[in-house]
Amino acid sequence: MRRMVNILLACDLCVCVYGSVHAQPADSIAAPTGRRTMPADAGDGAFPLFGIFRNNYLSTGFSTAAPVSQYTADVKFQLSVALRIWRMTDTSEMLFTYTQRSFWDIYRESCPFRENDSNPGLWFSWRPVQGIRLMFGLEHESNGFYGDRSRSWNYVSVGCVWAAHERWRVGVRAWYGYYDRKNCPSWFRYRGYGMFWVTYHTLNERLSATVLVNPSNWFRNYNLQGEVSWRLSRRSSYSPALFIRCDAGYAETMLSYNRYSSMVRIGISLTNGGFGFY
Repeated sequence: MRRMVNILLACDLCVCVYGSVHAQPADSIAAPTGRRTMPADAGDGAFPLFGIFRNNYLSTGFSTAAPVSQYTADVKFQLSVALRIWRMTDTSEMLFTYTQRSFWDIYRESCPFRENDSNPGLWFSWRPVQGIRLMFGLEHESNGFYGDRSRSWNYVSVGCVWAAHERWRVGVRAWYGYYDRKNCPSWFRYRGYGMFWVTYHTLNERLSATVLVNPSNWFRNYNLQGEVSWRLSRRSSYSPALFIRCDAGYAETMLSYNRYSSMVRIGISLTNGGFGFY
């Protein structure tokens, strides 16, 4: 019974976030010409005053490297929002962002949270031409633990999202910064220095597939993510979507950044239209 209540509370939290940010900005609506235009959030659309930053999702899954049990299955969810604090020009703005990623051992006795990773940031967004958005950010990420279980780092991020075609979006992001050398001395070896991703979507954007590659250990290893999602509504690109995702590699959690994991998860997500930033 307690587990059911916890799941319902998590679902209610996601619904509250959706209710706060699902309104579609006017400049992201396709022109009434009968022909689909590029997603505005990937190129020409400004961020709303308050809205979704990275994907918001609630999922459950299991490890493919061990028998399925209460110790190898969990719930993972992410909440990510952006507050526009300064619209500098028609094509640039300053954002304060906050992302929290949580790993919840809901199938174990007492349903403990295994880890909650917090990631606040300050970003400058610029759209130099239609279909391209450049992102420059200062970020902090930590897992909230003390002592030997503490993991944290402060870093600079540079990213780009490009609506390369009406069916394709391409993104790249690189980072570098200072990390806790005492508790995670080999952080960059497993976390790497950047990632790139490719997203294919149908013309109505209901069906999409994304492959994300995060090279690590100087391109000797690769952290991989593959996802297929189906948006529930045809009317808005901000509507919920069902997805299945496969993750394989290191650094999925900060606490166990140097341990290999392989997970399959299914869930429901909310995204920022055509922005698609990871």
